[in-house]
Amino acid sequence: MWLKWEESPVLTSVESQLYPINNSSFPAVTICNVNKVSRRKLIKAMNDPKYKNVSYSTMQLTLRYMTKLDRAIDNEKELKELDQFYESQNITAIDLFNILVKTSPSCSDIIMDCNWLGLTEPCMEYFSFLPTDDGMCCTFNSGRYFDSLLGIESSEHKPLRVNGNGYRMGLNLVIDTNVEDYSVTTGKFDGFKVLIHASEEFPDVADRGFVLGPGTETFVAVKGTTSFNTEEVAEKVTPKKRQCLVEGEKDLAYFEHYSRSACFVDCGTRIMQKDCKCRPYFFKGDSKSHLCQLTSYTCISNVYEDVRSRGDEICDCLPPCSDTRYEPEISYASFPGGGFNLTRTFKRLVEIRNLSSGADGTDYFRSNVAMLHVYYKEKTEMRYRTDIRFGVEDFISAMGGLLGLGLGMSFISVIELLYFFCVRHFFLRKRIAPDQAIQTPSPPQSTEMDNWPCSTLPSSIADTTF
Repeated sequence: MWLKWEESPVLTSVESQLYPINNSSFPAVTICNVNKVSRRKLIKAMNDPKYKNVSYSTMQLTLRYMTKLDRAIDNEKELKELDQFYESQNITAIDLFNILVKTSPSCSDIIMDCNWLGLTEPCMEYFSFLPTDDGMCCTFNSGRYFDSLLGIESSEHKPLRVNGNGYRMGLNLVIDTNVEDYSVTTGKFDGFKVLIHASEEFPDVADRGFVLGPGTETFVAVKGTTSFNTEEVAEKVTPKKRQCLVEGEKDLAYFEHYSRSACFVDCGTRIMQKDCKCRPYFFKGDSKSHLCQLTSYTCISNVYEDVRSRGDEICDCLPPCSDTRYEPEISYASFPGGGFNLTRTFKRLVEIRNLSSGADGTDYFRSNVAMLHVYYKEKTEMRYRTDIRFGVEDFISAMGGLLGLGLGMSFISVIELLYFFCVRHFFLRKRIAPDQAIQTPSPPQSTEMDNWPCSTLPSSIADTTF
């Protein structure tokens, strides 16, 4: 009982199976094109006089390293040569990042049609073009993001919520891969990587995203799960024992709100700044931090892999006690179907994109375009509560019950035993002492029995003389 109370002080149970979804925010949706650099945009960017001595292939190779860190492993020599070349041309790490932003497919390039709760406006206003571990990506309903060094800021809006389930009460997108415009890719397939996550989480798309290919219509039915802790847990149980952190227990240097993924990013940033003296563009920092030159990419790549593999050991990032998790249930079918060219969506896209309404337009959709629907599957979600398993009162009650059941004892019995062996001895000696003083003038001899602590002989034996 004591070990159970000491080692497992908290208990997580189901608070409600019918918790309304409008009490939770709609998840953030991050969409990353497998193509990280638009060929058309890169050719245009290379016309800048600043890059007149930089070839298309050299810049393409540079952007390949910037958009996928593991390419830097065991390539120190090539990275050093590139860095020396850019230094001779007076091209900084900030300049290279600006090239990446300018040449990446933007949200307006990727998203052909956006529909939120059945309305096309103001759907695009909820998207932000932000850096991730998979390059520059588009995030719907993101949390606040601000990087003063890179001049990046997310769109300003309150967290979005919905009152119902089904794809009509969610986000519906028509997205374009534009395969002919590929220049620098991070995958061996055409299409996108998509991640469903909480707004305040770091979108680690490269690790957790699922693949969305052209010529498919994908339905992502989300099941929400929320958890919270009671005030008693926060006050009486240490983080080590409850294995989670309450809001305010751990402050992050570069994130306003705590989440486990943000904690790992924060930890990685601090290690990189210590060991590599810089940070990559997709890790948040302040204006005092330095953006990594190409020669540092091997160092930050090693740190990044170390945090991914041993993050629990070196970062101490416990999950938050109050959290919202989103579990996607994914299904898909081929797209476009036979009747798609009769829909309002098709007619609207043909007009906006100047596509052919005949077979050519349908072929372009089949080889380049995908549809994505993200919505809640149910109108309710699970809600879990973390509370004290045993308080002091519960522990005393449980111990009393076990003693009463197993030994026929109670706390009153324990008090009676203490009285019989300890307190009674004190009063007995007080009562016997005057009689002994009258009958026996000499001092009593000490016996071995008198030296026993908290013990006495029964009065019938003590009064017997030999």
